[in-house]
Amino acid sequence: MTARRALLPALVAAVLAVGGCVAVEVPVSGPGTEATPGAGATASPAPETSVDASPAEEEMARAILERVDAERVERGLAPVEWDEDLAAVARAWSAEMAERDQLAHQDIRALLQRDRLSGFQGLGENVFRATGPVPAGTIHAGWMRSDDHRVNVLNPGWDRLGVGVHCAPDGSVWATQEFGRTAGADRPAVETGTPPQEPVARPADDGPTCG
Repeated sequence: MTARRALLPALVAAVLAVGGCVAVEVPVSGPGTEATPGAGATASPAPETSVDASPAEEEMARAILERVDAERVERGLAPVEWDEDLAAVARAWSAEMAERDQLAHQDIRALLQRDRLSGFQGLGENVFRATGPVPAGTIHAGWMRSDDHRVNVLNPGWDRLGVGVHCAPDGSVWATQEFGRTAGADRPAVETGTPPQEPVARPADDGPTCG
């Protein structure tokens, strides 16, 4: 899904794109996996390599986490906690999408097989791309204004989140959210229903940028 919209006057107009959410949960008992509507791998995961975030990229990622928790609290949901293993996966995927110049989801089931994510029972992913510079608030608002992406942002079943932002040399911005449900989490089941858009607690196109 691609949307064209006017950004803040100080920003260069950019084409924003968000990729429909994908979530996979491994049942507590019994073999196999169950996927929410819209799930389905589109690309192999990024290699298991470490991608360091610049100070600006890290600031943007943390600002997105703050906004996610503001939305959840506004809806009476428990906040999610930052998870560095999920953030490492998100950073690697954002960089990989920029390298491929393709907005896509990675194979979530394959990610769940990685040793560093062995403590997770389920994962959900949102992805984003802008062709020009945008602040963290624009990324967050783009996900909140999309029905598919709110399923993850406002899903009561997640208890962890890692965010990876990649500021590419050509000026494009790529971002990934990796939501997680830890094994034994004291949370409701991962839901598939779409929560209403309003009220959006943090709708402003503001916050830190790549610059």
